[in-house]
Amino acid sequence: MIKKILQVIQRWRYLGYDRNIVQRYRAQTDRTNLQTLKRMCILTMAVFDILAIFYSTVMRETNSIIAVVLCTGFVLFLYAYTSNLLRSVSAGPIRGANSLIYLISAALYLSGIVSGTILCSDELGVLPIWMFLLVQISFDLPPLQNVLTVLPFAGLYLVVSAMTKSPKHVQYDALYTLLSVSVGLFISYHQAHLALENIIAKSNLQKANFALYHTATTDALTGLMNRRMLFDRCDQLSAACVGNGQSLACAVLDIDDYKQFNDTYGHPEGDELLRMIGAAYREYGEKKQIDIGRIGGEEFLAVWPEDSATRCEAVAEDLRLAVERMNIPHKSATDHERVTM
Repeated sequence: MIKKILQVIQRWRYLGYDRNIVQRYRAQTDRTNLQTLKRMCILTMAVFDILAIFYSTVMRETNSIIAVVLCTGFVLFLYAYTSNLLRSVSAGPIRGANSLIYLISAALYLSGIVSGTILCSDELGVLPIWMFLLVQISFDLPPLQNVLTVLPFAGLYLVVSAMTKSPKHVQYDALYTLLSVSVGLFISYHQAHLALENIIAKSNLQKANFALYHTATTDALTGLMNRRMLFDRCDQLSAACVGNGQSLACAVLDIDDYKQFNDTYGHPEGDELLRMIGAAYREYGEKKQIDIGRIGGEEFLAVWPEDSATRCEAVAEDLRLAVERMNIPHKSATDHERVTM
């Protein structure tokens, strides 16, 4: 029984997934929360601008204007700090993101508590009750972090309410706070769960698209570009070379006596030979910035922008020697004892 309860708590804590999955996608959640915080800052600054205009033109209250200006400056600083966090970390979890969200949530809860107790005299605290709901659903937080954030401040609000209000209003505050916190916890859990589901689904879709693209453009045996992809790439390079007045180098390579190799050693060994050549050419192509692909059974094509005929010949010789130096036996060849190109 205890084991089942612990399992339920564990699943609740990690939104129905295991801990590793939640940690894996934490970076996306951090970025989403910080983007939400940026939007909140923009909205808050707009409200403060309206208040500043109101206090300066209608009320003409200097102290209120100064307070609004100071608050606007703080929100502007928070916006800049959040933007810097998003820019400074391009991948992986954003260090300090959860702490920042906690501090902002705490500041909002405290401002609501002060407004709903000390500043409103013996009246129902509307602002803190709404805060306990709205702040929870504004961010996609893990359930445990959300609970550890909202419950202490809800308790603090009820304590301060009991110290400053009549028993009747304290009862109303307690009832509405319980309702607000409960609804907020329910909505925020399902909202965070849905957000995580969307992140996982998007990640899986990107992987599937990449796998589909890789399958459509890559030769399955050698791992090089397939015929279609390489010819498309050749057209792109040709157009670019025409545009900038550069020459295009093209080297066609063919395994010598490949049919005899297959007849002697078998097709599995022939496939292994193609895989070995593909691995060597992939490494060479990445190193020299040359596009190489398989265009037929034992035929390969290399293309690249080039201005030097000497270098073109040197690259072609490198590609030929790369196979010869493998020293793969070929006893059925007509005039050589190893595989050549």
